Amino acid sequence: SNGGTRQGAEAAANIDVGAIQKKIDEYTEAIKNDPKNDKYYGARGQNYSRIGKHEKAIDDLSKAIALNPARQAYFDVRGNCFNRLTRYKQASDDYERAIAIGPPNWSLYQRRASCAIFLHDYKSAVDYGQSALKMSPNNVDTLALLGSCERELGQLESSLVHLTKANELNPNDASVLRLRAETLMSMGKKDLA
Repeated sequence: SNGGTRQGAEAAANIDVGAIQKKIDEYTEAIKNDPKNDKYYGARGQNYSRIGKHEKAIDDLSKAIALNPARQAYFDVRGNCFNRLTRYKQASDDYERAIAIGPPNWSLYQRRASCAIFLHDYKSAVDYGQSALKMSPNNVDTLALLGSCERELGQLESSLVHLTKANELNPNDASVLRLRAETLMSMGKKDLA
């Protein structure tokens, strides 16, 4: 399911770019007056990200991190920027740092697992997916991610368990139905597919 993607696209369509640009200008002034304040770089970076200026966001968030490397949110938001630019290794590294700083949350584990898939590291994707599932046991996206990765690793029984649960929670999710059918076929259970 790509429900998160749809929600993100809807949110992006409803943003007030002018108001965000005004905030960016205010943070730019604040930075001139206090160039060692990580919060100003972090806030400006987050606002750049909100209007799709991910390279500028990465620059500001990197400055914020240099000033305060213990703030989880900077790695989280910068990871999202790298992710949107399809720079999955860098996104993965930032999510890893955000998880280590803590506290970890479902979203960080889920995004870290998704990056692992793009990097064809299905074992890590399963590990992070399991951590996400512990935090949100009935999350269809996490169940589908796990089922897909387990299928890639040849763990067909586990894959079927996760995809069946995802299907029970959301019977209309075509991608889950397809993955589940493919897994059943791989198991030689064509009659159940």
